[in-house]
Amino acid sequence: MNIEQFIKFTDAYGATIKHWPEIHQKQANELIALNLPEVNEALEKARLLDEVFSSHTVAPAERSLFDSIVSSAPKADNSRVKQNFWQQWNIKNWLGVSSFIGTGLAGAVAGAFFVSIWTSGLLPESIDGVSESSGAMAQYVDVGQEWS
Repeated sequence: MNIEQFIKFTDAYGATIKHWPEIHQKQANELIALNLPEVNEALEKARLLDEVFSSHTVAPAERSLFDSIVSSAPKADNSRVKQNFWQQWNIKNWLGVSSFIGTGLAGAVAGAFFVSIWTSGLLPESIDGVSESSGAMAQYVDVGQEWS
């Protein structure tokens, strides 16, 4: 550990070496044993700052403050919790959900109907604009094609 690193650690962790990470404590003690002026100055600054921090005390809160905060808090309304789930849903909610489900079912039925007509051969051969003999789509539409 060099002096610059030691100064950074004193700024970060203070003058008490036992509060430092364990991997740096031995190196810090070795550097302190050298009795270098920069190291001593950094330790003294850190000690003064530690004293300022440790001398600060926080006054306990008064009970009246706690009571006023608790009394001003909104009261819980448990009346809706007691209601049944089905009673909470009004007609607007049911219409929204049922229209979403109905639209999905209508789309599924229309898609299935179109696919069944397309694969049954009732539609003309060039429905996609390509004749059966030359298009990439035509080779997949004919379900009666021999694959052997």
